[in-house]
Amino acid sequence: MTATVEQTQSELLRLIGLARKGEEVVIVNQGQALAKLTPLPEARLNPNRQAWLAKLADLRTRVATEKTGLTVEQILDEDRGL
Repeated sequence: MTATVEQTQSELLRLIGLARKGEEVVIVNQGQALAKLTPLPEARLNPNRQAWLAKLADLRTRVATEKTGLTVEQILDEDRGL
């Protein structure tokens, strides 16, 4: 589909809807193409995400030191001399 700049200004939501449905919308001014609305590719979920999360949880368990330090507030209080 082709739309003029004026049409785009007045019908932007409709044109975005068309692009989301897969149609390319070329925006023209005085017969020259200026821009194109195209659909974004569908987000692909990584099929290995669950396996990666499991490995990450295992790594956290293996390398955890169980040590704790000062909180940010305690460090700031020390710097302020409180």
